[in-house]
Amino acid sequence: MSEDPYTSPQAPPISENWSEQENAEISEAPSIVIEHLRCTRPWVKFCSLAGYVTSTFILVIAMITIQKLSGVIPLIYLLLLGAFYLILAILFSIPSLRLSKYERSILRLVVTSRTEDLELAIAHQRVFWKQMAIMILMILVLYLITIALSAIMLLSGKISL
Repeated sequence: MSEDPYTSPQAPPISENWSEQENAEISEAPSIVIEHLRCTRPWVKFCSLAGYVTSTFILVIAMITIQKLSGVIPLIYLLLLGAFYLILAILFSIPSLRLSKYERSILRLVVTSRTEDLELAIAHQRVFWKQMAIMILMILVLYLITIALSAIMLLSGKISL
């Protein structure tokens, strides 16, 4: 570097070793972030498995209920009941699938410590929370519709207390 303060600045020469070292540092995920995600992974796996178990339990209950009610109620009602249970099981399994992907990406991050794997883990987490927010909004809308219909029926006199 020149000692003259009036000369234009010069870029330092780039050596291949410096470039490789910087790329290695850039692609290395922060160890504290990896540790936090590593400690989160068992809970993510537990929640995912709990969702799968719940979905399976719902399907078993559906089969038992439909079997017990067959011949007692019309077939169309059995089909509607089966569809309701199936939708409920799917609604439990979709977040579990998202959590499974998130858990696997955390495991990959712990093994490789690469920034790309950290980005993938965070992306899976973002998709999970976006999906949960959509499901919460759907539940809130259903609650509001149920409350509104109940109030209308109560005020119209179709339901008496």
